[in-house]
Amino acid sequence: MTPERGVSLAPHTSLRVGGPADFFVLARSAREMAEALRWATEAGVEARVIGGGSNLLVAEAGAAGLVIKTAFARASVEHRGCERVLVAEAGANLANVARRLAKQDLGGLEWAANVPGTVGGAAVNNAGAFGGDTASSVLAVTVVDRTGTRTRLGVEELRYAYRTSALKRRELREVAVESVDWRLTTRPPGEADARVKELNAQRMRTQPRILSAGSVFANPEGGYSGKLIEEAGLKGAASGDAQISEQHANFIVNFGHATPRDVYSLMRRAQNTVFEQAGIWLRAEIELFGRWTEQERATLAGPLARAHG
Repeated sequence: MTPERGVSLAPHTSLRVGGPADFFVLARSAREMAEALRWATEAGVEARVIGGGSNLLVAEAGAAGLVIKTAFARASVEHRGCERVLVAEAGANLANVARRLAKQDLGGLEWAANVPGTVGGAAVNNAGAFGGDTASSVLAVTVVDRTGTRTRLGVEELRYAYRTSALKRRELREVAVESVDWRLTTRPPGEADARVKELNAQRMRTQPRILSAGSVFANPEGGYSGKLIEEAGLKGAASGDAQISEQHANFIVNFGHATPRDVYSLMRRAQNTVFEQAGIWLRAEIELFGRWTEQERATLAGPLARAHG
């Protein structure tokens, strides 16, 4: 297996911005992913695995080392005693799978039917929406390491918290998600599909459909980041071709030619303005990926994070 050099990461993210990876592999199976991890170890370079790139802001200078994108996406429903379990590979599109299951009167993932990204990304980031999240829906996550060894991790071992996990915090050895087991429930005919359509209509009313990375900031305890940004008068604020959405202030959209710096500057502007007006520091959900400087990362993390770092 020989990785490609200098592949642009922009097409592999939902924001469609960012520079190239030094090395890039499109892994079409868990075996190829393990081989890529092993190649990185032998080459002495860092390896990062991405899914749909729906919460990544890739630096203009790209990313050092090897970037592995999951492209294996089988999904099937198994009967385990009285339970129905979805077994989905890391590269499967979570929203598409959830919608398909709802049409078969299988529920439990209705909340995910509008969540961008892949199954693997959801497992790592504890994706959630409309009152549901990965932590409350997952039974187990199977990971693979560079030797091809598989390990099945239960929810307790994943140590989920709001929009994070032991996998995201890199508390486990170098592993990558191979597949995820999800708990399903049988719904009365049409009920799950109706719920998906209801949530889709709500999302269409309240969230932009232009290129974005989803929610930019995590909601502070007892409040909403979008409301704080709107109250700070920043709806519609722009930098280059990036804009704080006029529809939902916790989204930054790309009108087609935005740069990573455009998006970053709007994130910082929102943080500073809300902090000045409300005394609340907005914690980024979007991850700075690639060759951002330590100062840029620390500045985005904020004064409290730096003080405890």
